[in-house]
Amino acid sequence: MEEERKNTNSIYIVPELLEDIFLGLPLKSILIFKTVSKQWRSILESKLFVERRRILQKNRRKILAAYNCNYCRRPSIHPESRFEGDEEIVYLHCEAAQPSMTCDGLVCITEPGWFNVLNPSTGQLRRFPPGPDPVKGTQGNWLLGFGRDKVTGRYKIVRLCFRDFYEFGILDIETGEWSKLRTPPHIMLPGSKSVYVNGSIYWLQISASYIILALDLHKESYYGVHHLPATWVTQETQLVNLEDRLAIAMTTKVGPEWILEIWSMDIEGKGWSKRYSWSKTYSISLAHRVVVSWLWQRRWFTPVSVSKQGNLVFYDNHKRLFKYYSGRDEIRCLSSNICVISSYVENLAPLPLKPSHADSKFSTSSCRLFPTRGSWKFKILRRNVSILNVLFTSAYYLSRRLGVT
Repeated sequence: MEEERKNTNSIYIVPELLEDIFLGLPLKSILIFKTVSKQWRSILESKLFVERRRILQKNRRKILAAYNCNYCRRPSIHPESRFEGDEEIVYLHCEAAQPSMTCDGLVCITEPGWFNVLNPSTGQLRRFPPGPDPVKGTQGNWLLGFGRDKVTGRYKIVRLCFRDFYEFGILDIETGEWSKLRTPPHIMLPGSKSVYVNGSIYWLQISASYIILALDLHKESYYGVHHLPATWVTQETQLVNLEDRLAIAMTTKVGPEWILEIWSMDIEGKGWSKRYSWSKTYSISLAHRVVVSWLWQRRWFTPVSVSKQGNLVFYDNHKRLFKYYSGRDEIRCLSSNICVISSYVENLAPLPLKPSHADSKFSTSSCRLFPTRGSWKFKILRRNVSILNVLFTSAYYLSRRLGVT
């Protein structure tokens, strides 16, 4: 009889329905629900759920900026975002001068002797040595890249060395192991900023001529992007990922007027038949709206994101953030003192901790995003997880599936 009563009172929700419910929950609730049961944790950390949630969050892009301070020993996220105009800014505690790379909401920050990979959404931080063996040469002579293998979903760090010695390697974040890459077809100058777009990392080199070198992270093979008129490329040209397309932004002077031009790349065909074409997506007059510096000062503008209405958010190298409203042909300055890193989207991808990984505790300051596991705040949060909310949400989704109103 007791067993029958227990079975009568128990509630079973099929995993598929649970996954649909979790998709609509806020981030903090998802992180707390990971501690409720092993089943819930396995659902929330499964590759299928992480990918579905990532695609869903693509329409809710924010801006990641450096909160330039030494408040924390290691990179950490600020507990609260802020709004500049109608753009939401997420701040990362780190030095603005530290080299950083981003991909799908994950951040890779380099420091002497280490690569720090941070997931601001989950609060996980992993540290990796810059190579399988003691690294020779200085970090300033490296060409770096960070991106995601589109086939396996694994995140990887690329390190190319052309000075002092030749060494080319790629690190798999999931295994923590380095492997060798083939020698690139072009000798690249160190310091070129990398851009990740749809499974490949791109580097733009500007010297006597220009070169765009690309690396397919799954095939681990190089290819070149050509058919780009050299007249487009100057020292102020910026290579960016704009809405999952490789784009080039440059500021040109046409007569007395300064123009911000953005060209986006389209790829047609596959393999050896792959063709590249460029189309002008924006041509924005900066005259009388954005003060462009004197001729002897370098000034460039970097696009960040595009809204559903086609409005463009961009920043300059003088810490100013702008938004261009295409319908009204209007530019507004959202902030006059901000260190923009990139666009930002929530990502629940776990960063596995392997025996080969270094000590990777997520150190933060008093502005902690999440309470530590042993703190009284965490215990109260876990004790007071509202199961009723989950049940009500379950009933709501279930009624929708059954057509009950």
